[in-house]
Amino acid sequence: MFRKLLKWLILLALLASIPFSVWIWWLDKQVVARFEGKKWQVPSEVFSAPLVLQDGAPWRKQDLEAVLSDYGYRFGKNSQKEGWAARSQTKVSAHLRDYTDHTGYHPASRRVFSFDNGLLQIQDVSGKRYRTAVLEPQKIGYLYGGNTENRDILVYEQIPKSLINILTATEDRDFFEHFGISLTGIARAAFVNLSSGSRRQGGSTLTQQLVKNMFLTSERTYSRKVTEVFMALLLEYRYSKEQIITAYVNEVYLAQEGDSALHGFAAASEYFYGRPLNELNLDEQALLVGMVKGPSLYNPRRNPERAKQRRNVVLDLLFEQGRLTQPQVAALKKQPLRIATEGKRRSAFGDYLDLVSMQLERDFDQAALATKNLKIYTALDIRAQKAALDAMHDRVALLVKQRSGLKGLQGAMVVTDRHSGQVRAVVGSSDKLYSGFNRALGAVRPIGSLAKPPIYLTAIASGRYTWWDKLKDEPRRFKVGNSVWEPQNYSRTAHGEVHMYEALAKSYNLATIDLASSLGFDRVAQTLRDLGVKRSFTMYPSVALGSLELSPFEVARLYQPLASTGDSAELGVVLSVMDQNGKVLKRFDQSTDVPFTKQALSVTLAGMTKSPEIGTAQAAQAQLPWLRFAAKTGTTNDQRDSWFVGITDDFLSTIWLGQDDNSPMNITGSSGAQWVWIDFAKALPQRSLPKTLPEGAGYYQVTLDDFEIAADRCRDKIELPFIEGTQPRSSTSCIWPF
Repeated sequence: MFRKLLKWLILLALLASIPFSVWIWWLDKQVVARFEGKKWQVPSEVFSAPLVLQDGAPWRKQDLEAVLSDYGYRFGKNSQKEGWAARSQTKVSAHLRDYTDHTGYHPASRRVFSFDNGLLQIQDVSGKRYRTAVLEPQKIGYLYGGNTENRDILVYEQIPKSLINILTATEDRDFFEHFGISLTGIARAAFVNLSSGSRRQGGSTLTQQLVKNMFLTSERTYSRKVTEVFMALLLEYRYSKEQIITAYVNEVYLAQEGDSALHGFAAASEYFYGRPLNELNLDEQALLVGMVKGPSLYNPRRNPERAKQRRNVVLDLLFEQGRLTQPQVAALKKQPLRIATEGKRRSAFGDYLDLVSMQLERDFDQAALATKNLKIYTALDIRAQKAALDAMHDRVALLVKQRSGLKGLQGAMVVTDRHSGQVRAVVGSSDKLYSGFNRALGAVRPIGSLAKPPIYLTAIASGRYTWWDKLKDEPRRFKVGNSVWEPQNYSRTAHGEVHMYEALAKSYNLATIDLASSLGFDRVAQTLRDLGVKRSFTMYPSVALGSLELSPFEVARLYQPLASTGDSAELGVVLSVMDQNGKVLKRFDQSTDVPFTKQALSVTLAGMTKSPEIGTAQAAQAQLPWLRFAAKTGTTNDQRDSWFVGITDDFLSTIWLGQDDNSPMNITGSSGAQWVWIDFAKALPQRSLPKTLPEGAGYYQVTLDDFEIAADRCRDKIELPFIEGTQPRSSTSCIWPF
C-alpha cells in the first residue's frame, strides 16, 4: 500500500512539475528578452554647443561666474577638482570638465581667467596664455516622440563607488553575497518589524526591487511576490552583480518632471542638483538614495525638511555599518540641501527643441528618436539663449506697461552666428515660460522694410550703382491689375533727390521703390530667392516695400548670406547625431553657395552701418556708443508688425513683435523690436563689426555734392565703401582757386 501511494505521489509530482517548468521557462524568456532586447525606452538627448571662451573677447567677471554656476560648477577655495571653480577680487579659475562629441575627445583642463579693461584673458596655472577655453556641451532636453520617461544611462564604470556603497548599505547590505533573495535580510526585517511593532524594514533585495520595477505591477498579492522571487533568482543566475546593480541605478523611479517620469540616479542628479552624478558630495548621494523609499514623500523641492531627515537616516545607517565615522556624519548632516532651480531646461530651451525636432524628423524615424537614446549635438549657445529670453520678456512687459493697446503683445527672436550661420538662440514667445506656440517658426508676417537691403545689394552687385548715387524720393503710381498702388514714406513727406546710403539708413520708401523699378522687379525677386527665400511669392511692386510674408526664422535665413558676407548661406541647427556608443550616425553640413561676390556683400553690409549713425537705428547706437554694428528696422502697414535686424561681429539677430490677431499697434520697428535688441546686446557684450573690407573693395572719402574723392581738409564729405572700380575717378583738394 505504501509503495503504491509513493508511486502515485511521484507521478503527481512529475505531472505538477510540467506546468511549473513551463512557467519557469516562460519567466526566463521574459527576463532575457528584457535585458538583451530593449531594456529601456530612452528618448534622445539634446545638447548645446560647447561654449568657446575666446581670449580678448568682451567679458565681465560676474558674467563668467554666472555661466560657470549655470553649468553646475561649484565655487570653493580652489579649483583643483574637476567641476570646481574659485574666485578672487580680479580673477576666476576653473577646472573645466572633459567631454566627447562628434569632434572627438576633449580632455579636462584647468584655466585662470582675468578681465583686463573688460576683455577676457585666459591662462593656465603656470601663466601660459591660451587663445580659447571650452566649457562642455550642456544637456538642454530630450526628444520624446510620445515617450514620457527621462533617463541618463550609465555603464557600471561610470557609477560612483560611493553611491553603490550608500545604496547597498541602505537597501540591501548583503547584495554582493546573496543569490537574488536574502534569507538573512528577510530575518533581519522580520526581527526589526516585530521589535518595533510596525513595518520599518522590508526584506526585498535590490534584485527583487529591480524585478518589481521592470517586470511587475505594484499590487500586493502572494502570487506576485512568488513571481518576484523566482524572477529574481533567474536574474541572478543569468547576469552578474555588476549588470544587475547598473540596471537598478538606471531604472529606479525617483521623481515626476512635468508629464514625464524621471528614472535613474543620473537623471535625478541633473534634475535636483544640476550636476553630473560623479560630482555629487556624499550627503547629496545619500539624499537621492533615501528618496528610493518614497520619491514623492521625500522630494526635496516639495518636502525639504522631510527630505533632510531621510538623508540623515541614510547617513546614520552608514555610520552603523562602519562606512562613515561619527565626525564625518556630523559634518555631512550640517550641509544644506543645495537643490537647483526647477524646470530651467524646458522653459529656456523649448523653442529651440522645436527647431531640432523639425530638422531631425526629415532624417530619422520618430520611434528611433524617442527610444534609442541618441545624442544630438546642436549649435545652441546657452548664454545667448538666456539673454534673448530675458530681453524679449522684460522689454515686452515694459512696453505693455508703458503704452496702451499693447496687451497681449507677442514676439519672436532668432540669433545666429554671423560667420557660420549656426543658430545660437530661438525665442518663440514673449511669455516667461515655454508657451507651446513657436512664433519664430510659425508667425508668418509681412517683413516691411527688412525687404530693402536685398534691393540695395542688387544695385551694388550690378556694378552700376554706388552708395553715393542719388535716387528720386518722389511720389509714384503703379498699376497693379485693375487698381493703382501709390506708396508713401512713413512720414508722408517726400525728400527729392537723396543718396542711396541715406535712403536705406532712413528707410525711405519712395527712393527704394525708385531703385527697385530701375533695377527691374524681377531682378529684385531673383535676389530674394538667391538669398534663401524658399516660400513662393508673386513679385508685385509692393513686395519691394515689404509685403513679402516670412517667419522670423526665414528672415534670419534671408539675411545670413549678407551678414556673413558669403561665408554661410543657410542656418545650422543640429550639428551631428551620435548613438549611445559614440558612433556618429549623421553630420549636418551647411551650404556656402552664395551667388554674390564677397565684395558686393561686404560693401552692402558696410552701407547698413549708416542706419545706426544717421538713420532709424540711432537709438541703439546711443545706448551702445562703443559698438559698431549694422542694422535695419521694419514696420508694416498700420504698425501691425515691428521688426529689427542687428548685426555685430558675433551675431545676426532677428526680432519681431506683433499681436497674434494681427491687430494694429502703436509701436514701430524703432520703438519696439529695436529695444529688445538693445537689451540683448547690453546683456550679452559683443564685438564690433570690423571695418575692414576684402581685397577688391575699400573705403573712400567722397564729397557730398560732386562724385569726387575728397581730401582730408574737405568739410562736406562722407566716407563710403566701394567695390574697386566703382569709386570716383577724380579727386578734389578743396582749395579755393585764386
